[in-house]
Amino acid sequence: MPAAWRSILLTPNVLGRDGVSALSREIARALPPPALVVSLHDPPTGADQSPVGVEILGARGRRAAFIAAVIGLMRRTSPSTAIVCSHLHLSPAAKLLAWRGGRPAVVLCGIEAWVPVRMLERWALSTSEVTAISQHTIDRFRAANPELRALEVGLCHPGLPSTRAAAASTPSIASHAALIVARMSASERYKGHDVLLDVWPRLRERHPEAVLVVAGEGDDRERLQARARDLGLEHAVRFTGSVSDETLAAMYEQCRFFVMPSRDEGFGLVFLEAMRAGKPCIGGTGAAAEIIEHGVTGFVVDPGHPRDLEAALVRLYDEPAACAQMGAAGRERFLSRFTDRHFRARFARVIARSGPAALAASVS
Repeated sequence: MPAAWRSILLTPNVLGRDGVSALSREIARALPPPALVVSLHDPPTGADQSPVGVEILGARGRRAAFIAAVIGLMRRTSPSTAIVCSHLHLSPAAKLLAWRGGRPAVVLCGIEAWVPVRMLERWALSTSEVTAISQHTIDRFRAANPELRALEVGLCHPGLPSTRAAAASTPSIASHAALIVARMSASERYKGHDVLLDVWPRLRERHPEAVLVVAGEGDDRERLQARARDLGLEHAVRFTGSVSDETLAAMYEQCRFFVMPSRDEGFGLVFLEAMRAGKPCIGGTGAAAEIIEHGVTGFVVDPGHPRDLEAALVRLYDEPAACAQMGAAGRERFLSRFTDRHFRARFARVIARSGPAALAASVS
């Protein structure tokens, strides 16, 4: 066990399947060793069993245990320790951990930063290196917090490994299926499931073979399934529930295109997953426009205008050659700017701005 950690990441989750967990895993892999992850919700995990090869000091959802862990680590840091926080709400703990004089790096992800920040968070942000995963998140953060308009916020788009999990060998979905991968939560109905169900009957009038595959779980799934039945879409919409990484990889490979017309996405790693598999994407206005090149790798539509979404769906079903061409362009775009290698280079600059230049050199 090192006398002082070279880098520490504070995160709500690193082992989950949500976007913050995926981002936290990429950050953990980008940090120079010896590194430690302090997680609010995950269990303790040794470095040899961790998916990121870094020890996880997990609090199992107990806030008191998380704060106790942070306090216990204060003597294990130095002014050159890179302290990173992957969620705004944990920024006061990151500032506490940086008591020896370092500037923590705080990452703004999405909806947690689109509301007025609390007093302790404002204090932490005022002397931290703040960066966001999309320009959309920066704009929403500034609109909600005009008193922090002088705070400099950098931009660091996430990335994913250029290779994905091995796909399941057995077919998972038909080649004419459209795919959405998103949590179905009553508190997150902005993902776009409802508007997709609304336009699907009209799409089926033109393309009777069109199938929508809905991957994911959540407390809103039963309502969405009932709505699909009410719309007469029992055989046109397939809810898969939670699936393995191997099955999900196969779904990305086998679908015709990916669609998630979300209104409030902080970034959208699922778009990168689809582009990595060579599939065009349909996303909602906002952060998706920073990923999808409209008319080249897919379409960016206003979820408030269902006819725009329907037109994009029809285009990708009407023109299979153009659909394939957009998918190939999307993969090239992914490989040219959104891989984990690109993310590590971008994140090295975030660390450099936070202070420990030697660490930045070792990350790049």
